[in-house]
Amino acid sequence: MERICLLHHPHKAEAARLADEIAQFLPQVGIGTIERCSEWEPTDTLVPHLPHVDAVIALGGDGTVLRAARSGAAYAVPVLGINMGKVGFLSEVKPGQWQAAVTAMLHGKCWIEKRLMLSVRIERCAANGGPRTCVRSYAALNDAVVSRGSLARVIEASVELNGIVLDQITCDGLIVATSTGSTGYALAAGGPILPPELRNFVIVPVAPHLSLNRALVLSEGTEVRVQANWKHEAMLTVDGHFHEDLHHGDEIVVVAHPQLARFVRTRSRYDYYQTLVDRLSKIY
Repeated sequence: MERICLLHHPHKAEAARLADEIAQFLPQVGIGTIERCSEWEPTDTLVPHLPHVDAVIALGGDGTVLRAARSGAAYAVPVLGINMGKVGFLSEVKPGQWQAAVTAMLHGKCWIEKRLMLSVRIERCAANGGPRTCVRSYAALNDAVVSRGSLARVIEASVELNGIVLDQITCDGLIVATSTGSTGYALAAGGPILPPELRNFVIVPVAPHLSLNRALVLSEGTEVRVQANWKHEAMLTVDGHFHEDLHHGDEIVVVAHPQLARFVRTRSRYDYYQTLVDRLSKIY
């Protein structure tokens, strides 16, 4: 590796200070090109650097690492996450361990973990009753969530898998999550934990009423269509960051994304489970 991009959380002073330390260290170990980004939304500031770097070092919480990995996937750029947040499911490196982890990465003493992402789009009928068209599309590393709006009312969602109607689910929300997202909102809603490199995703209903009340694990090739059938407010949230208000009759289509997120790992593949238990113990 010869070119590194540093992305740090803009509202964490300690992340900026650590980015300064790493920027001073990298030239000493042969890195000739160092890019710096500090904006909250990396789509605007990170992407221009990605075609020209070999890796991104992301300093922040899971949100910062998510943004870096999601953007880097389009260019097959891996991300080394240094946890500056509260939990850090996506980052195996603690701030005090950064020099050993960065050195290992630069000397090739690491492996690249590849994770499935989701392609999420909203299809909407034209006002004149014409064919559906895609009005929004997103790449998701964590999850896509269809949920109620500000009113405390359930939603009714018709779910199709590869064109076959699965069920009409009455619930507070519906989560479609990757293995990465399986340790987030999906886990809190009672879903299973999927191994990080498993190329499956899961559907988890939130507070279902008289309908499907179990999570479903789906294969990579499955197309999920969620038909929006509600008269009240509802929304789509992608990775907890992108929000779209939904119209009655909208369809949310979720399939496996053609690109994979990549993470630099310097520890054993089998340390994931110990790390998971450590992280969960902080929460529960």
